Amino acid sequence: MEPGMMPNLTVKLDFEEFPRDYTCRGANRSPPIRVEGILANIKSLAVLATTSPEEGPSRVAWIIWNLPAVPLIPGGFPAVEVVESPLHAVQGTNDFGSIGYRGPCPEAGKTEAYLFRVYALDIDLALAPGATWEEMVRAMDRSMNQTGEAIAFATG
Repeated sequence: MEPGMMPNLTVKLDFEEFPRDYTCRGANRSPPIRVEGILANIKSLAVLATTSPEEGPSRVAWIIWNLPAVPLIPGGFPAVEVVESPLHAVQGTNDFGSIGYRGPCPEAGKTEAYLFRVYALDIDLALAPGATWEEMVRAMDRSMNQTGEAIAFATG
């Protein structure tokens, strides 16, 4: 294998079309995310979720980091900067100006695609709670060992 070439993570959601529970019309809960193929040297996981509406720019809907390197990131993280349960983690500020997960909220008749990208890191990030996605990406530089992604859709 080439130096710096790592096997990708396999990232899976339990759905292709968002259940109402994970959208703004339901409980706005973060969904569970399955992560397979985590290497032995991985210390933490980070998630960057972006929403792509049919029109307009993509926006970051969720950033969370310093998750343990587990095969299942559970659903239902509370909207607080430092999370103790369901797993210990730190969350940042999304592009909607709030902390934590912001579920899809498409207008009637429109579709939004959500991309969940998981990063496997060989460190915990020394990043202030409430940081932005740009700050998270900068902090991950050179510590990112693996990535993987999954996509789901929501229709208004």
